[in-house]
Amino acid sequence: MSATPAHPCVSGDSSATAAGRAAGAADAGRDVAPADPRPAASLDAAVVVPAHEERDDLERTLDSLSGQATEVIVVAGGNDGTEGVARTHPTPDRVIEDGSGGGPAAARNRGARATECPVVCFTDADTVVPSGWVPRHARHYRDPRVVGVGGPLRPLDGDWTDAVLFKLLSDWWYRASWPFGFVQASGNNCSYRRRAFLDAGGFDESLSFIEDTDCSLRMRAHGEVVYDPRAWVETSVRRQAEAGYLGLFSTYAVGYARYALGYDPGGDYFEGF
Repeated sequence: MSATPAHPCVSGDSSATAAGRAAGAADAGRDVAPADPRPAASLDAAVVVPAHEERDDLERTLDSLSGQATEVIVVAGGNDGTEGVARTHPTPDRVIEDGSGGGPAAARNRGARATECPVVCFTDADTVVPSGWVPRHARHYRDPRVVGVGGPLRPLDGDWTDAVLFKLLSDWWYRASWPFGFVQASGNNCSYRRRAFLDAGGFDESLSFIEDTDCSLRMRAHGEVVYDPRAWVETSVRRQAEAGYLGLFSTYAVGYARYALGYDPGGDYFEGF
């Protein structure tokens, strides 16, 4: 069997054959980079999906990424079969076992280090992206000054109340605060120029939450972080259902206040998500 060409954006594994990669899939302790028939020229962006105990939702996320002409990396952890879903789905180019329990920041950083694509997009395993989402982000990097992109959130499987409140809190609020320097690129809908992202230290793994806002604020020291209102995604409303919008708003308000004062934003509230 002839060797399969190395994926142009995946670091390492440069001499692996298709058979060798398939054999590696059986080894839960290894990263898997299966052969990818898509044109190398189209693979200039990667998508990293952290997935901890997301067996029931991950397939829908990966379905939405199918055909996006991008490298897809899933960093999978937990004990509910999430990793198995990722390994059997045809979309991921690489599945990385995450047994560290370090949270989404650590998983995103690990995924970003695993690719050599110049742009890395991030979404979550409870989120669905529209067709054209990756090129919508990637188009902004034609401007060399741009180091990051964020976009709005829409509710997935929510009702009209969710639609209205998401529009207010996860779109209009971003549009209002972004021009004043308070950039808040959500972790499930953001992208960064990989080299600048790694130079900035990636997502701060010591923060219990709002690590995505912290990252986008720090990235401003490396260039422009832009907001694209048309680069939307749909995401689960389970946090809102669990805590209510008022409770969630209060949690974030306290967290941002603590963060501004130099303290950890707060506790283990999001560990279950």
